Amino acid sequence: MDLHAVCCSLLLLSCTGVCFGQELLLPERINKAVGENVVITPIHIPDPPHAFIIWRCNETFIVIGSAVGIIIQPPYTHRVILDPTTLALELRSLTESDTGRYSLIVATLTTPFKGETSLQVFGPPSNVIVVPSKTELVEFRSTVSLVCSASGSSLSFIWLNGSSEVRAGERVQLTDNNSSLTITSVIRYDTGPYQCEASNIISKAMSPPLKLTIYYVPENVAVEADPVRPFYSSGSNLTLTCSAESNPAAEFQWAVNGTELGEMGQELRLSNIQSSQSGNYTCMAHNNQSLNYSKSEPISVTVLEIISGAVLTGPTVDLIEDVSSATLNCNVSGTIYSAEWRKDNQKLSARGNIIFSNDNRSVMISPVRRRDSGEYKCTFSNPISSDTATYRMTVNFGPDNVKIDGPFAVEEGNKLTLSCRTESTPNASYKWMFNGTVPEVNTAVFTVEQVTFMHTGNYTCMASNPVTGRNASASHVLEVKDTFIQSDLQLRKYKQSEQRSSATRGVSWTVNHLRLSPILLHAFFSAQLVA
Repeated sequence: MDLHAVCCSLLLLSCTGVCFGQELLLPERINKAVGENVVITPIHIPDPPHAFIIWRCNETFIVIGSAVGIIIQPPYTHRVILDPTTLALELRSLTESDTGRYSLIVATLTTPFKGETSLQVFGPPSNVIVVPSKTELVEFRSTVSLVCSASGSSLSFIWLNGSSEVRAGERVQLTDNNSSLTITSVIRYDTGPYQCEASNIISKAMSPPLKLTIYYVPENVAVEADPVRPFYSSGSNLTLTCSAESNPAAEFQWAVNGTELGEMGQELRLSNIQSSQSGNYTCMAHNNQSLNYSKSEPISVTVLEIISGAVLTGPTVDLIEDVSSATLNCNVSGTIYSAEWRKDNQKLSARGNIIFSNDNRSVMISPVRRRDSGEYKCTFSNPISSDTATYRMTVNFGPDNVKIDGPFAVEEGNKLTLSCRTESTPNASYKWMFNGTVPEVNTAVFTVEQVTFMHTGNYTCMASNPVTGRNASASHVLEVKDTFIQSDLQLRKYKQSEQRSSATRGVSWTVNHLRLSPILLHAFFSAQLVA
């Protein structure tokens, strides 16, 4: 049967055939890249036996199979393999021309079946480059067009400026399926780098980056000083540096108070400056794209004298808490911009008993309290210098809160130590009183090496401050105990032993190696219990 007869027979069967529950189903769509292989495997085929099968691309026959054999049509002879069981068609070394509609016709003994799918063979994007209309532009006056040139099939394009995607806007147009980018009225920030990304469903490729050169006149002309100070001391050195946003680079001239100095260059060096050089300095910039000069804001240069000779004075008499007042005066030469007071390295601020003068040069403390003792500092400063003076103030107080540290009971023969303490500036002097008498003890510590019963009583510590003239005291009661005090249990045991005299004939008691008779022993224990 020739090819024409086969086609006619299939057409006739397809018009009159009925599926009767069988079907032929191919994949919906297949995408591949040039050079790859593809296997088109039917999802479902009619039950065998099959009278014949035909694979076709668009109108071109690829494979014709029947019981006699399988015929692969040119030009597929060496590129196609048919699986006779699954009817899968393998097509190797794909080219873009293999793109098309693929159909499979399967004829059973009674009915022909037909399935279709599509194959899209993509050429990967390559040779991607950006072609500019020009690369040197003038801000606000130039327009540039960038064209993305690339090889490949079914390509899409996006543009990148650095890492950001370029989108159409007021000055940006994207045309020709986004392959062309046009920027009107370019500004200095349009320099790029620009890249074009070409892609299809298979892969993508990026062009090399392209940067544009955009010229603009000097702007944002500014002057910086080194060192940066609002004021400068006479004899110091100063460097002024001018900067500007400009392409190409700007050239500079200098002026003071509107008068040109005849100095050229980005830096103006002022050495050993004097007060006569004080004034407002400006810088003027231009480039070869514009002969107009752009001027900086003026920078003020003022020369001042250094602050020196700070002296802090205060009271020369003894200060007594809650009685005395103190005034601290700080004097200095030079131009004063600020005065700061500190006490013990902490900022001193006005509070209940602390008052500052209007010019901040003196502090009055009335009345003084013990917390006001310490080191005072006054610091005068201006933007170029400062000087500090120091004064130490002592507030005398006390004695307060007299306390005696020591035991309240001690055994006879042991050592006794009582310590007296108080809050006082200067340190207090001490005297002791014992049961109304004044022993010869004039220190803070009262000591007895071996106490006796005579040391039982009331001890009083008297503290006095020779500067404040104040006195204070505290008392301490001490009990001296005998070392031979026995418990009530021992006495009861003795009485029980007397009642059983026949059983205790051989027992004797001694105190300090002195043997006691039963009568003396009874008296000894009774005395200890009473004590």
